[in-house]
Amino acid sequence: MNTRMLHVALLVCLLVLPLAATAQQVVQKGNNLAEVTVTVAGTDEADALRMALRQAVETGAGTYIYSQSQTKDFALVKDTVLARAAGFVQSHTVVSKRALPDGTIELKVVAIVSVQGIQDTWGAVTTLLGEMGRPKIMVFVSEKIDNALQDDSVVQTRIENMLLKSGFLLVNKEQIAEIDRKDLAAAAAEDSPARLQAIAKRFGAQLFISGVANANAGPTGNVGGVALFPYQADANIRCYRSDTAQLLSSIPGEPTRGVDRVARSGAQKSLDAQAQQVAPRVVADILTFWQDALSGRGEVQLMVDSITFTQYTDLKRRLGTLPQIKQVNGRFANQTAELSIQADSTAEVLAEKIAQALSDLEITDVSSNVIKAKMKGAN
Repeated sequence: MNTRMLHVALLVCLLVLPLAATAQQVVQKGNNLAEVTVTVAGTDEADALRMALRQAVETGAGTYIYSQSQTKDFALVKDTVLARAAGFVQSHTVVSKRALPDGTIELKVVAIVSVQGIQDTWGAVTTLLGEMGRPKIMVFVSEKIDNALQDDSVVQTRIENMLLKSGFLLVNKEQIAEIDRKDLAAAAAEDSPARLQAIAKRFGAQLFISGVANANAGPTGNVGGVALFPYQADANIRCYRSDTAQLLSSIPGEPTRGVDRVARSGAQKSLDAQAQQVAPRVVADILTFWQDALSGRGEVQLMVDSITFTQYTDLKRRLGTLPQIKQVNGRFANQTAELSIQADSTAEVLAEKIAQALSDLEITDVSSNVIKAKMKGAN
């Protein structure tokens, strides 16, 4: 084999090498528990452990999960439940750890999994999903190659495909008008959640994902007489709620590289490597938030008009005494109070509790995560 063919063969091997290989072994410990041994590779030790615990849970409850595979919204329920995989692991032991030639870390883990816990949570998520429906998500990633804005984003496409695979509804990007695309690109570049929020709400999206991705050329190389164009890519992706513009997660990607005999292909390879890194983290954060929303946990916004500063401070104090509320943060401006409430109940249930406990507050509107009110007697 000549030098050129050797380099091509090595490149092909690197491209087809899988990111994570898994092996499983299951020992039943009665009806409720299963001891699962898995061997999983991840980008680093923390990623490998996260993947190992998810794989252990999915394997330990494999018979039950398979039995649900024909049910409505199976993919979304499955991924929502498995987003909290660590919560179903009673204990785990890392048996071995080693670095693989491709730079990933392989862990062998033995985990004790609560099968009953998975079944109970599965039923609860299915019921709540039936009541609330599937959320709609808008995704927009402003992507550049050598500072030139691209019509289609490699990172955005991979995120969208993963969300669709998990069963989420997406805003059809073909329906977004050119003027909206320009506004979205400007808002993403400026990191302006308010502008993004307005567009997302117009399309009926409960969640929106935005960010930027860039690929820039490095020094051109030459191997075996073949010119190669190396690129390095980076990205920063953020997830928000559309009703409150609450930041759910911010995910900066570690630099990734790609190389090809064609410059554009090298750039796209670096961006695809970036997408493979950030997309699973974006989807995991969305699934974690969605399970919180389904179970009534998370943040509720209370907006109160026609309120004095004295009333605002008293209201904030009294809200903090309600048993359903963990924490209250707020701001006051122009006789309007905006209070962020961490609670273990939905906005509707919380609104009922507030109305019962605070007789001087009149609830005027309740949406999925926003309560609007005014002080009684105010015009």
